Amino acid sequence: MKNKKFLPVLLLIVTVFGLFLLAQRREKPKTVASVSRSFDRIPVAVAVVSQATLRDSVALVGTIEAFREADIFSESEGIVRRVAAEPGDQKKAGELLLLLDNEVAAIRHTKADVFYRQKKRDVERYKNLYNEGAVTLSLYETAQLQYEEAKAELVAASRKMSDAAIKAPFAGEITDRFVEQGELVRVGTKVAHLVDLSRIKVVIFVPEQVVTKFDEGQQLTVVSVLFPGEKFNGTVGAVSSKSGLDHTYRVEVVLPNGGASRFRSGMFATVISSGEEASDVLMVPRIALVSGIRKPEVFVVRNGKARLTSFVAGRELQNNLEVLSALAVGDSVVISGQSELHDGADIRVIGQPKGAVKP
Repeated sequence: MKNKKFLPVLLLIVTVFGLFLLAQRREKPKTVASVSRSFDRIPVAVAVVSQATLRDSVALVGTIEAFREADIFSESEGIVRRVAAEPGDQKKAGELLLLLDNEVAAIRHTKADVFYRQKKRDVERYKNLYNEGAVTLSLYETAQLQYEEAKAELVAASRKMSDAAIKAPFAGEITDRFVEQGELVRVGTKVAHLVDLSRIKVVIFVPEQVVTKFDEGQQLTVVSVLFPGEKFNGTVGAVSSKSGLDHTYRVEVVLPNGGASRFRSGMFATVISSGEEASDVLMVPRIALVSGIRKPEVFVVRNGKARLTSFVAGRELQNNLEVLSALAVGDSVVISGQSELHDGADIRVIGQPKGAVKP
């Protein structure tokens, strides 16, 4: 009797266990497929193409250069007898920098001077004799030629003696001196470096899209992080007519340099060309570019896929690029994970979409 009651219970337990195993076997392939599909999608971060209102202005960072600078070379040969230039010294135009041994040059100059004065007297005497008919024209002309030769020798000797005194060609500051007192200097030896920082040049390289905004004589504003809150007035001194390989043009902005806010060669400064007109522009983050600015392409997210899209780029706006065509406001572009993508790849967006940063 007891066995008959136990048999239905056992059958019920076996049936429930069988159904449980069957359910587990059906659910397992579904879970694996789901996980597989999840890993097939490449995780990416995206940003949104945005719109901003900008004035027609340009801000470019440039390098400061001295208005004039030169390496000073010796035009004579000799021992350095006197040094009158140290790094940091301010020199006027024509002021002595170095004095070489000029004893031999002085003797040659004295000899040339004596010869010149003698030939000058000779030509005057022969002139009087010729006027009186006492000498022929050929003797008088010979005396004239000897006088001209003596004059030329005196000029050369004077130049040779003056070359022993090496002087500043323009007013400026000594930044380097390369010889010491007692050192032998030969012709062509570099002895010092001189810079004129009374005025400076801010050298910027302007993209071809905006180079027409810069004209010689144009007034521009210059700012520097070294002097916060200060603005300097500069003038466009030169605009190159030939671009470099990167399609930029060299522009020099000249401004006076002095007072407490004194620039030094090699510093950075920002040149600002302010426009009056305002316009609405589309911006895309620069980091969204797949390759580079020469061939601008981005991956645009559409229906869970990454679509490689070429667009026309305009101005560079700090960390963003101006979009002239092919993209629209609200388009999501990939800013992280581009190296793993191809056109049409399945993607999974992680995090919140970021908007383009305002310039």
